[in-house]
Amino acid sequence: MEAIFKLQANVKHWWMPVLTGSLLILGSLLMIFFPVASFAGLAILFGWSLFVYGGLNFVFAIRNRDSFKGWIWYLMFGLIEMALGAYLLFQPALAAEALILYLGFWFTFIGISRISFAFVMKDMGIKNWGWTLIGGILVLIAAFFIILNPVIGMFSAVYLVSFAAFVTGLMAISFGLELKKLDEAFEA
Repeated sequence: MEAIFKLQANVKHWWMPVLTGSLLILGSLLMIFFPVASFAGLAILFGWSLFVYGGLNFVFAIRNRDSFKGWIWYLMFGLIEMALGAYLLFQPALAAEALILYLGFWFTFIGISRISFAFVMKDMGIKNWGWTLIGGILVLIAAFFIILNPVIGMFSAVYLVSFAAFVTGLMAISFGLELKKLDEAFEA
């Protein structure tokens, strides 16, 4: 099993994850410095994602119509998602509002689930269940502000994506540098 993780030959292009990570970090910083433009891009990406996801559901339904009885639901949802995605692409202001509401309701779901889970933890005898409860309440409050104030929702979306891109960039750089070390050890 250990042999799976050892290099079979020297690694070529170790610098590619480093470059990718650097670009992700640069992109995350640009998102922070240009949040309005970044949010407009995220709203367009939201529309495209919905359209593509619907298209994939549509193709999945057609290709598997003989395999299972529920294929018609995938077909209908795929068509609805494609239509909604296309509509959002032609209505960027509506896409921005939809993205904010989506984020707000997603946070609402997370907050409620964390609060519920805190009480499950309490029933299990886990001592620090209160922190999960407090975290759930804070997320629920954030959801409330995101839904009521679109500016907070816009910045929340931009900063969440920026943070994710930054962390992913750091991990990619770390991976590339580790590959370089392994490559240098292999050559020695």
